Amino acid sequence: DGDASNQVIWFVDARPEEQADPTPQAFAVIDQWMANIDANPELGVAGNKPAAAVDSCFATDGTPIASGPDVWDGVLDDGAPGECTQQFPIYSSSRRVAGGPYEGGVWKCTTQPVMRAVNQGLYGEWEPTRAEIRRLKEIFPSGVCDFSRPDAGKPRNL
Repeated sequence: DGDASNQVIWFVDARPEEQADPTPQAFAVIDQWMANIDANPELGVAGNKPAAAVDSCFATDGTPIASGPDVWDGVLDDGAPGECTQQFPIYSSSRRVAGGPYEGGVWKCTTQPVMRAVNQGLYGEWEPTRAEIRRLKEIFPSGVCDFSRPDAGKPRNL
């Protein structure tokens, strides 16, 4: 379908340890979806999506915490966090903290001096010591990624 209309995210709390396994339920939903597609191919993949095929999060015992189209809001957008996002916060990566895109589609980033990145606060709440800055400069002698600038390696024909 060319978009996320046929993607479903289910997440089960495993803290302190998972007590329920939603895999059989997930396979039942997938089986129903496939049967729907077989019976109604003209509706396409998204048009045959069963009602149970919806983003959800579950408690350790398998009890649904929340379900619906907005439960994971705030992960890939700037919207208010959905119920599942609040229950299970998504922690960032070093690339995201430095301003990189979620999709990771940068071929070769344009660089900037380490000190410029530090001074701009690109490392989030982390404030490196002088020794850590020295070490960063050793590791990245040509600088660190400046994701505010154009991709330096993306082929022109893409």
